[in-house]
Amino acid sequence: MAQYSSLEAGMTGHPPSADLSRLVQGTLSTREKHRLLSHLLRGCPRCCADLARHGGIEGSGEPSAEDYGAAIDRAIATACRITAPRREALDTLDALLAVDGEEVVRSTAKLAHLEGAARLKALLETSRALRFEDPQAMLRFARLARYTADRLRMRDFGRQAVADLRALAWAELANAYRVCNELDQADRAINRAIHWCHRGSRSDLLLARVADLLASLLAYQRRYSEGRELLAVVYRIHAETGSRHLAGRALVKCANFVLWEGSPRGALPIMRRGFDLLDPDRDPKLLVRTAWDMVWVLMELGHYRAARRLLWRSRIVFSEVVQPHRLRWLEARILSGLGDVARAEAAFRQARAGFAEQSQVYPAALVGLDLAALWARQGRVAEVFDLAEEMIATFRALRIAREAVATLIVLKRACQHRGSRVLQVIEIATDLLEHLERQPARPRAYSGSPSTGSPAPS
Repeated sequence: MAQYSSLEAGMTGHPPSADLSRLVQGTLSTREKHRLLSHLLRGCPRCCADLARHGGIEGSGEPSAEDYGAAIDRAIATACRITAPRREALDTLDALLAVDGEEVVRSTAKLAHLEGAARLKALLETSRALRFEDPQAMLRFARLARYTADRLRMRDFGRQAVADLRALAWAELANAYRVCNELDQADRAINRAIHWCHRGSRSDLLLARVADLLASLLAYQRRYSEGRELLAVVYRIHAETGSRHLAGRALVKCANFVLWEGSPRGALPIMRRGFDLLDPDRDPKLLVRTAWDMVWVLMELGHYRAARRLLWRSRIVFSEVVQPHRLRWLEARILSGLGDVARAEAAFRQARAGFAEQSQVYPAALVGLDLAALWARQGRVAEVFDLAEEMIATFRALRIAREAVATLIVLKRACQHRGSRVLQVIEIATDLLEHLERQPARPRAYSGSPSTGSPAPS
């Protein structure tokens, strides 16, 4: 085309009409455009008139107000087509960073009709909602969300908005991998989230969300001090923006990290500060879970009367969300601490039977050790011996917790010698079982978080 244009221009002195049309359409090469504009700038009346016809501006006289209005309307419509997807992307990010909005599992039929940012939002919301019900489904939806985010085009949604959405999608995928105990994959995904964070808008709220999810991953890796540093950043961001509930949520999470490090005394004041900031309307489950942990920590610190008061004040709420045998276990430990031996023994037996019915082996064993300690303090060593034998048989049948089996064998021998070491061995066995229960190497169907040492609501 360029050779034909040059030939015709050389013969007639004017460029071909087709080149003028391509100039208006923006399809000329840089070299062709330069040659054509050089001719037009010399003021050729024929070519200028021809260009006016191609551009739809032929005619004489001053444009009317209607002409200006039509031109403005066209410009606004074009601008809206450009900015609407970007606005949608920003709105999607804002909605997803709200964290604890209403989460509804969407049908796959509805998801199939969504595209772009709307599809990403629906996939991430569905992934979050499936965490406790079906962790593997949570992971599948998170993978679809990541794939959707990576396919968003920057020219449609804007470079920073797409980077932000990709950062969030990768961070949520990392969290899903963590919940499914695929920690190596979680590490790689969170690194991709950080990569996109650096290329986005540097939004404080996005940084807080990614830091929050990274802290959860660090907790599974037992890197509690690093996790607490991240949660301090999360707390500061939400406190500065006036998001009291999210600031409280960060404090409660930080308190759990302190608790997992083995310092219930240090965790309690942080937990209380976070509890006071929580909004019961935004996340009632978190409020109940935090109240439950406070009762448990008070009990572990030996503040049995305070624990009993808080337990009774919250009992109606707890009974709606806590398994009855878990609630009974906490009651039993408080009764034991208050010296109400008969009621404590009955409660321990009921709690242990409840865990056994649910095939929750580790909690059942921990309740059994609490019961053994109660008997040992009463000198009922023979019953402790029989209980140790029963637990050894259970662990061996399931082929788990060899270390616990070895400790329970030591407990049996201590019972046979009727020495004062029985309580010491029970404490060692309890610490070992709690440690084993907290280990990250768990079945992929596991959907919990590191144990706080308390029977968390479920």
